[in-house]
Amino acid sequence: MVLTDRQRSDLHSGIYEYLLSRPGDQFAAAAAAMAAADPDACKTKDKPTSASSTSTPILEKKWTAVPRLQKKVLELERAAAQSAKIHAHRAGLGLGGEGSGGGGAGGGGAGTNRRMIPRPPAVHTLKGHQGVVTCVAVHPVYTVAVSGSEDGTVKVR
Repeated sequence: MVLTDRQRSDLHSGIYEYLLSRPGDQFAAAAAAMAAADPDACKTKDKPTSASSTSTPILEKKWTAVPRLQKKVLELERAAAQSAKIHAHRAGLGLGGEGSGGGGAGGGGAGTNRRMIPRPPAVHTLKGHQGVVTCVAVHPVYTVAVSGSEDGTVKVR
């Protein structure tokens, strides 16, 4: 993993603060070694006890942020799944993808080829077909519509 200079400095500073906050000679020796290895990042306070008592050390902030972000990701995934269930009929997709309707050879299952029923009044009128228009497909991104008619013609608009 590649860290920026700022991220590296914050990480080293956080480790240094943590080592200083722990009791014992081995932690003090490790903190001194860290200060010797990266003196710029370890230019923290002269009195680490006052810093640790007034504010939360950086490593604790980072470690508590991870579960909070994981929880937020799970909430967003649940919301996206719920939204997909609600809006699945708009794209003409079943909830489970292929085979979700269990229709078998006869077709016509719950998740296969769903169609929306038109509501009056008509917003647009398709012209140019000789027969009755039997199907219309609209592209979800581009402004393109395709219509098919009983006269066997397909019009791209």
